[in-house]
Amino acid sequence: MKKLLRPGDVLLLGLAGAVDIFEEIKDPFEISNITAREIYGWVPGRFRRSNFSRMVWRRIKTGEIEKQIKNGEIYLRLTSAGENKIVRDFPMLNFQNKKWDGKWRVVIFDIKEMNRYLRDRLRDKLKELSFGMLQKSVWITPHDIGKDMREFLEEKKLGATVFVLEVTDILAGDRDILVRKIWDLSFLEKSYNEIYDEVYAILNDRVQLGTAYFKKVRLEKIQKIREKYLQTLLVDPYLPKELLPKDWAGEKAGKVIKKLREK
Repeated sequence: MKKLLRPGDVLLLGLAGAVDIFEEIKDPFEISNITAREIYGWVPGRFRRSNFSRMVWRRIKTGEIEKQIKNGEIYLRLTSAGENKIVRDFPMLNFQNKKWDGKWRVVIFDIKEMNRYLRDRLRDKLKELSFGMLQKSVWITPHDIGKDMREFLEEKKLGATVFVLEVTDILAGDRDILVRKIWDLSFLEKSYNEIYDEVYAILNDRVQLGTAYFKKVRLEKIQKIREKYLQTLLVDPYLPKELLPKDWAGEKAGKVIKKLREK
C-alpha cells in the first residue's frame, strides 16, 4: 500500500534520519547554497522552493521542527512533537532494527458485510502495522503490536469480532517460503537492487562536463532515486533480520544511498 507523501512528510522523515539521508538541514533558506540545492533536489519536483520555505515556517510554528544555531550557522532539527507525528503517521518505521522476540502475532476476524467500512479500516490498520495477509481474514506479523491493536479494537468496538493470537512457532511448512510469499520480498528486492544500481551509476560517473546543465541533470537523477527509495521504505514491513535473506538488498541500498550526500 503506497502512502501519498506530502513535502512536509519528506522534510520530517529526513530530519528524523528515517530515510538515511540527513538528520539536520544546514542553512535552509539560502537558495544559492549547495546544501540547500541538494535539499530541494530531495523535495518532489512539483513543489516550488517558495512553497517549501512556507512549509518549513509552518512546521516551525506548529513546533514539529526548530531552528538551532551551531558555530554561527542555522540548522533545522526535529522536535519531540515532530517525532510523535512521525510515529503516528508512519508506525512501521518503529520496527526498524528491533530485535525479534521469536513470536508471531496473528489477527483473525469475521466482520459482516454490513460493517464493511469497519472491515476496511481494520485492514488499513493491519497494513500500517506491517501485517501480511495469510488468508482473507487471517493476518500475521512478527512485530510486537499488542498495545496498538488493543487501542484500535477498543476505539472501534471490535472486541467481539476480532481476535489477536500470539504464536511461538510454525510447526510445519517452510518459514522462509511463507515470509517471502506473504510480504512479497521479491518486489522489495527488485526495488532496492534498482536503487543500488542507479546510485552506483551516479557515484561512478566519470563524465566531467562542468556545466550547469550537467549539474541540473545529476540533481534530477538524485531526486528521483531518493523519492523511489523513500517510497520503497514506506512499503517495507521492516521484518526482523532473522526472517530476511542473507545480504538483504535493503541494507545494501541503504548504505550506498548515504554516499549521495558525501559525493
